[in-house]
Amino acid sequence: MKQHLSRSARIVFLVIRMFFECFLAFLIVYWLCTVTLSRWTVNGGPGTAEKKELTVYITSNGVHSDIVVPIRTDQIDWAKELGIEQQLITDSTRTRLAFGWGNKRFFLNTKDWGDLTFNTAFSAAFHLGTSAMHIVHSRIPDTTSQNTIRLRLSKRQYGELIAFLKESFAKNGGDYLQIAEHPYGKYDFFFEAKRSYGLTYTCNSWTNDGLKAAEQKACKWTAFKDGIFVQYGKE
Repeated sequence: MKQHLSRSARIVFLVIRMFFECFLAFLIVYWLCTVTLSRWTVNGGPGTAEKKELTVYITSNGVHSDIVVPIRTDQIDWAKELGIEQQLITDSTRTRLAFGWGNKRFFLNTKDWGDLTFNTAFSAAFHLGTSAMHIVHSRIPDTTSQNTIRLRLSKRQYGELIAFLKESFAKNGGDYLQIAEHPYGKYDFFFEAKRSYGLTYTCNSWTNDGLKAAEQKACKWTAFKDGIFVQYGKE
């Protein structure tokens, strides 16, 4: 009996050891990919000679990144497109919408970092659950900040970005699916989105893909905002 228990204990020990060794190997590979691929520049050439007529921004709070666009242009009226015209607060200083993608559970349950729980963090890290788009009715970002990138796009490039943003939403028969209940303020809107958030595809990976879609300088892949901002000399 004792011999049987001893053998079982050794097997359990070996399984636990293998798990931690594999997890450590994953972290090392993940770190190496983060360092190398985030410094690998794409769309770094001279770019198009088309007239640059539109200004968009990439902003960050230090962890999460957003794509900030005009509410209305002759190409799209985002308020009308998303069906939030009547919900926007009249404020002449707020002429932009900030688009951010992320884990739905994290967005809705973690307004502040103090609200973060282990279950929410675990779900977000390992592609569990669904995703959401967080839209903020915002002002023009402070371009002197290290957390703001200003970009000038041609109409064609902005059209590509519009297509990317639209494709990020989950829809029902073409209708955007707004999430009515959330703990945020009157300038915040949430919608169901496609894909799942995790270590291999984060909010910053999504923003980086938006830059690629608009033919702007980006990195090959990144999980963190630094991979984007280093491309523009803002580390």
